[in-house]
Amino acid sequence: MLQQVLVLENVSDRRVQARFDGDLVVADEDRRPNAAGVIVLEPRETSSDVYLQREFTIKELSENFTAKQTGQELPHKALGTVTAEDDRDNGSTDRWDLVLTGCPVEPFPDRDGLWRIAPWHLTEGSGLRTLDYSLLPSRQRTHWISRARGIQLPAPDGT
Repeated sequence: MLQQVLVLENVSDRRVQARFDGDLVVADEDRRPNAAGVIVLEPRETSSDVYLQREFTIKELSENFTAKQTGQELPHKALGTVTAEDDRDNGSTDRWDLVLTGCPVEPFPDRDGLWRIAPWHLTEGSGLRTLDYSLLPSRQRTHWISRARGIQLPAPDGT
């Protein structure tokens, strides 16, 4: 499984609604993952226990390892989207597209076809050497004249 915690903080002075799509999950009381869905964040509140995660087979993770060794894009990824908006009709909508990939496995030395968890993945805990993700993914922002009527504020003219 590839997994990374997501932290979303409402730095505004208004209540916001955050919608999670894709491979974003929360754990239930038995620690089973469920789709994250929608949460409301009060001003200055931070989300808790939201994860971008997806299960992969050893074959898929080994394909990621091979792709990395040859300098190719890693084929197996966890993908998610976070969309946050305030309650104003003329407010803003922010969207982040999240990608998590990596290769936390490596070939077992001198044993063809066998794979093991990369030792530093287990000992370092952060996954920084085996996972690939953006700590601060870029934000796409839409400003609205009227969200209810679907009228966006035009993009600024570059002149």
